[in-house]
Amino acid sequence: MHGALGTFVFRPADHMDGTLSWWVDSDGIAPGIPGCHIGTDAAGAPNGRMFGEACIDDHTLVESNPGPDELHSHADDTGHPDLFDCGAWCVSEGAPGGVCVAAVAPPCETSAMCACD
Repeated sequence: MHGALGTFVFRPADHMDGTLSWWVDSDGIAPGIPGCHIGTDAAGAPNGRMFGEACIDDHTLVESNPGPDELHSHADDTGHPDLFDCGAWCVSEGAPGGVCVAAVAPPCETSAMCACD
């Protein structure tokens, strides 16, 4: 995807070292939609854990993955979200530019997305 900068290692604030954790992503790889990564058990039942997407700075979005509503595991409770340059992504969407902004993505109280000009 345009604006993709690769992935990086991410551990949630409530990281559980050595644990195989299970997650569902609400939006998949969709920089224009705020998303929530929802913790589950191996069968997909929510367990109360969650974290939203985030802005590293005015232009860089932390975008969770893989696909919308796809149950997946994180070895050692460690994820590998994508980074996006919001300006480049927005240009590919036909806008003159864009920035990373805070947003809400229930059940996550805080998330983020690329907002195009």
